[in-house]
Amino acid sequence: MVDLCNPVGTDKDKVDSFHYRHATPVANAFAEAEAKVEAEQGGAEFKLGQVKKWSLLAVFALGLFVDMWSYSTFFIFTAEISEDLDVAFESQSWVITSYTVTFAAFLLFWGRVADLYSAKPVFVFGFLALGILNLVISFLPDKYSFFILRAVSGIAGATLIPASFRLIAAVFEPHELGKAFTLYGMSGPLASVTGVLVAGFIEYIPLKGQGTAWRWFFRILAAVIIPISIGCLYWIPKPRGAIANVEGKWKRLDIIGAFLMLSAVILLILGLTLGASFGWKKPGFLVPFLLSFVLFPAFFVWEARIPTEYALLPPATWRIPNFTVFIVFALFIYGWWGTNFLPFVEIYVDNHGEKPIIAAVRLLPQALSASAVTVLLTVFPILVSRPRWPIVVGMLGSLTGFALFIGSHTQVGNDYWRYIFPGSIIGSGCTMVLFTATSVGVMTSVPAEVSGMVGAVLQVAFQVGAAVSLSIQAGLLTINPGSISNFKNTQASWYFELGWGILWIIGFLVFYRPSKNAQNDVEEGEKKVVVAH
Repeated sequence: MVDLCNPVGTDKDKVDSFHYRHATPVANAFAEAEAKVEAEQGGAEFKLGQVKKWSLLAVFALGLFVDMWSYSTFFIFTAEISEDLDVAFESQSWVITSYTVTFAAFLLFWGRVADLYSAKPVFVFGFLALGILNLVISFLPDKYSFFILRAVSGIAGATLIPASFRLIAAVFEPHELGKAFTLYGMSGPLASVTGVLVAGFIEYIPLKGQGTAWRWFFRILAAVIIPISIGCLYWIPKPRGAIANVEGKWKRLDIIGAFLMLSAVILLILGLTLGASFGWKKPGFLVPFLLSFVLFPAFFVWEARIPTEYALLPPATWRIPNFTVFIVFALFIYGWWGTNFLPFVEIYVDNHGEKPIIAAVRLLPQALSASAVTVLLTVFPILVSRPRWPIVVGMLGSLTGFALFIGSHTQVGNDYWRYIFPGSIIGSGCTMVLFTATSVGVMTSVPAEVSGMVGAVLQVAFQVGAAVSLSIQAGLLTINPGSISNFKNTQASWYFELGWGILWIIGFLVFYRPSKNAQNDVEEGEKKVVVAH
């Protein structure tokens, strides 16, 4: 990725800087090749008119919208899909996680493909495949084919974010990149807002069978995606791969490493889901869970044994100061929204008999609070330029939100305004501070040569954390009779999140090490407050 702070420089300067800071050749082939391209170009890879640049940014943002909608809208659609496809209550979290698991597992791989070859075909054909899969999913008659194709669509969706970052860097001039990445990042919270609302409005479709609302959601997405993705074949210029002149690019794809990571992530989530739903002593939990704990170390052993320039995730990356702390901490963040959106929607729709659009409106304060915080931090980036205290404050606010939710009784009427509304404003806004500060902390702790790979690792942490949280919650919602209709089950899942969050904040305070050059951190942070959704 292009360095937003210092876009013009020599390859020797960049490689020397990285070796000086970390004393290991993590980025040698990539850094030298990318630095050479930047030094030769002296600006954007393509000289395009302003209208076309910002139109392309809108297309890339649409890809982010689709990724977020494929997650957030299913807080509304889960109950209806489960009823139509006969999904057991214990397995309902798979309506959401069947997409997010493969999405998270393939982000690193597609980022490497986009770097090595070209981001354009990765984006275009991934987008087109996602549109076609959505159309097919809309006609599926059973839960097994639904889960399988949702997982395949997650693989296609994972192409969009890493390819978009690469394409934005190729299209915009260095002085335009900050604005372009900021607008792209702000699309994430906006997508969360509109996703829940769009799902609520689509629920008004009165048809049954093949005409149910969730099926029309997939068809609407397909109708939007397919023509635009075909048009992108002509609209998007073709950038060069990061190491276009280096031989043996297929070796640098690190197929074995990608397979190990993919298998480990899927088995971990599968084991947690089956264990939470059907028991922790059953083979359905023990076999995949234990296998995942074999495959994760195998992945890191493999990455350490192959040449650094071939590694999907070079081991030296984890020795970058505070990088591991931020990545582990990121596991908490997306789960905050997921573990309250899903039960709240089902409580309002199933327990109180409200329309899905009303449930969506009740959740709107969370989305608006997160969006307002995003705008605030974009205008005043210095607020999160030194991540330690924004993360601590954000975490305390997030836990306060859960504490208020737990204290509610009826979730409607005065109880809503006393507990749910303030919990939504405080919790969601502070979680967005947490999200932004963590993203800034990660991106300012690494050199520009590996920023694309690091951004993908951060996204994997966000998505895996959400999937783990939803999987565990699925089991906790059944510990007392009555499942979701018994609010004690939901409270139990939030108590778990409280404990999880307290453990994480203690770990952060213990292991985080402030930079010795605080002034540098402030300057870097002000320039790199780019939310990598």
